[in-house]
Amino acid sequence: MYRSKSLRNGLILMLGLRIMSYFTLFPNSVAMTQIVKVGLRFMLTFLAFMLLKSLREKCKTHRIEFGDLTPLLLYCAYLLLGLLSFFWSSIPFYSALQWAMVVEALAFSWFFYQLVVYYNAVSDNHARFALLFGRATMWICIGFIIGLIVDPSTFYRQTHGGEVSRLGGYIINPNELGMLAVLGGVMGYIELLEKRPKALNVLVIVASVAALLLTQSRSSLGAFMAVTALYVVRLGNMKVIFFSIVAAVLVLPVLVQTIILKQGDLEEVMSMTGRLPFWQDLIADGFTKEPLLGYGFMCISYHEYFDSIHSYAAKMTHNTFIQVLMNLGLVGAFICLLQMAATFYVIGKSNDTSNKWLAWMMLIPVIINSTTEFGIFGESNYGIQFYQLILLFFVVKCKPKTAGKPAAIPKLQTSLS
Repeated sequence: MYRSKSLRNGLILMLGLRIMSYFTLFPNSVAMTQIVKVGLRFMLTFLAFMLLKSLREKCKTHRIEFGDLTPLLLYCAYLLLGLLSFFWSSIPFYSALQWAMVVEALAFSWFFYQLVVYYNAVSDNHARFALLFGRATMWICIGFIIGLIVDPSTFYRQTHGGEVSRLGGYIINPNELGMLAVLGGVMGYIELLEKRPKALNVLVIVASVAALLLTQSRSSLGAFMAVTALYVVRLGNMKVIFFSIVAAVLVLPVLVQTIILKQGDLEEVMSMTGRLPFWQDLIADGFTKEPLLGYGFMCISYHEYFDSIHSYAAKMTHNTFIQVLMNLGLVGAFICLLQMAATFYVIGKSNDTSNKWLAWMMLIPVIINSTTEFGIFGESNYGIQFYQLILLFFVVKCKPKTAGKPAAIPKLQTSLS
């Protein structure tokens, strides 16, 4: 089997750069930020395509096959409705821009995941997705922590009148960074469940937990506790389960005081930081005006912002399910519900235990984040990218072209690495 650490490290770098392409790397320059985001994303998608093409030409012993396409086809139906919505969108240019970014993200997911699967087939699972994602996330979390030490004014976001500092600054929403940190922890857990080397995977988890706590994200903290509980149960070790329960009992009061009840404000928690009255106004005053087809892809009002009577004004709903209800109406919401149901069904019936656990554990933070932020059907964000990759776990497969003893695999040229 062919092995190349340089190519594997290249895939880690590609995934890390892809995640970083959603960051606001130049907070003081909107134009520069947009140029870097667009340029980096298109470059990485093209690179993934070219590497896949080169690898398939040089290693002709395997072929890409496709499994159950239902979730992917329903996702494409959602995008098709979004495309048609340009005709009735309240802000056609904005709808077109958001739609193009989501489609481009799907193109990257399509080529990148095929590249990973094909490379694993010819290198004996040498570049597992959990390994790639975990390493990429670890370096990003470490980068944010170092940035916090060097330049706290850039990497911290001050909230609650300057009394609370949250990692992420204006480079990335702290809740989004918290979700990424939880996903990094998931990758470490998956690798440990697969009996992979402990030291580096423990480092992945430690870096993820450190970044998570510094983001002060309540939703991400809940997601991490859920995936940790799932990991402990999956281990099936009664001693680990017992000590985990004891640790949770000891740590939870501290987390409640420092992260969940920021400044002891219970009312803020109960209103989900003002989101509940905002959602009520969205449904009562916004959805009822355009219930069938909505305001157009990623639009939630006849204007750029929805002015809530009982809460704040915003251009997104902070809930991906209400977002799709507002921008594509009942028709769009029905398609998305079908799509998610098909995704859960395909995951549930899969015989691939490793991918099944990876998908379920990734979905927990992604879905929880979707209830309070951009989410999987919201404005362009890397949560969408992660959801698209989860869909492809059960679509893209790679198998040998011939039965019996496999033919020798030609050595890849340095240019491919």
